[in-house]
Amino acid sequence: MSILLTPARTARLFAALAAQQQSLPSKQHPVPLPHCPAGRHRPHQVILKGDGTGLDFIGCGHAFTLTREALLAGLAAQRAV
Repeated sequence: MSILLTPARTARLFAALAAQQQSLPSKQHPVPLPHCPAGRHRPHQVILKGDGTGLDFIGCGHAFTLTREALLAGLAAQRAV
């Protein structure tokens, strides 16, 4: 069963994911992936479904559903980073 993510929470999550991805080429320690919104685990992988309707956290097993509004809010926050 998927958990619905709100646009605001999706925006924060996508911004944190963008910051993590931008830190990877550095020689210093990269920024860790953000915590799962449903728990305090840090996943080892986060997968955005190709159609943008879902986000899966690998490691803790939580799956989230994204509405169109949530996906757009997340993408806008990702571009702002």
